Amino acid sequence: MVSVFLRALCIFFLWGSSRVVPIHCKQFNTPTDFLLCRQCGTDLASAATIINKLTPAAESRRNDTLFGLHNVQIQTVVNPFNIQFQVISVAQSTCVATGQWQVENSWYPGYAWKVCSCSHCNQHLGWLFEPLATAASERKFSSVKGFYSLILDNIISEKYSDSLLATPKYSFHLRKHQEL
Repeated sequence: MVSVFLRALCIFFLWGSSRVVPIHCKQFNTPTDFLLCRQCGTDLASAATIINKLTPAAESRRNDTLFGLHNVQIQTVVNPFNIQFQVISVAQSTCVATGQWQVENSWYPGYAWKVCSCSHCNQHLGWLFEPLATAASERKFSSVKGFYSLILDNIISEKYSDSLLATPKYSFHLRKHQEL
């Protein structure tokens, strides 16, 4: 059942735009990793929502294996203050857009953008990009045609984060308790 849904999702993305390709289409399996806010650990998105949305404004781009997925497109973009960001794109996120829609300096022609922050700690995580036609002032999350560009340095893999946590071995504590 899940496989049928993913295939339909792949067809939708591939048919909808030749420049947006969900990463997991080629694998036909469900990614199990999640993207977290690096500062507070809040869930931001499932790895299944990662898409390759290319920008003509990218200074460079490369494919990498991230969040359990192959061929994740990492793009380097530069803002008007000459600050570089390595970003990935996701179709959905809990990242909250704030401020007014901006059209100037959009890395994606035909899209307006807002700064996007963590819903828990307000860490700047990236930007919400929305087509000009659906960029309503009250919109805080993306429409079906919108997407998020997240700063790679500000997010972390849930699996990697979990691997950093040290948990005591049960057998050690059980032996210690039995000795008493």
